[in-house]
Amino acid sequence: MKKFSFNLDPLLALRERDEQNARNALSEVNAQVERINQHIAKLEDSVTGTYASWDGQSGRRFSPMDRMGLSHQVADLKRQADEARKLMQKAQERRSKAMQALQEATRNRKIVTNLKEKRFKEYTAEVEKQEATEIEDIYNARRSAI
Repeated sequence: MKKFSFNLDPLLALRERDEQNARNALSEVNAQVERINQHIAKLEDSVTGTYASWDGQSGRRFSPMDRMGLSHQVADLKRQADEARKLMQKAQERRSKAMQALQEATRNRKIVTNLKEKRFKEYTAEVEKQEATEIEDIYNARRSAI
């Protein structure tokens, strides 16, 4: 009997490549989300550090200019943190889209994989049936020859 061949192998390869591309896109978005998280944490630490640097350890008193400088510096850091949070929200939306794309690509690949497995089972059942028929024919031929 001829060897098993699956005529949709190119489609399966395409679906596997699509799934791999979706995985790569998701990992890139996850890395971007992590970088933004680290940036936000760094900005929040900077706000705390700014207050700590102005806590009066230098021994001098705050002048009105010092207060303005401190408030401007803190406001700028908070503005940057807010912008980073907005970027985070956009990145999380891209992450959810990438997850959906990965789920769809996985589903599409599984459909073709399951079809291949089903056809292979049918092929092996046909091979077993043919082998059983051949064995039975050989047995009957030997039996009738006696």
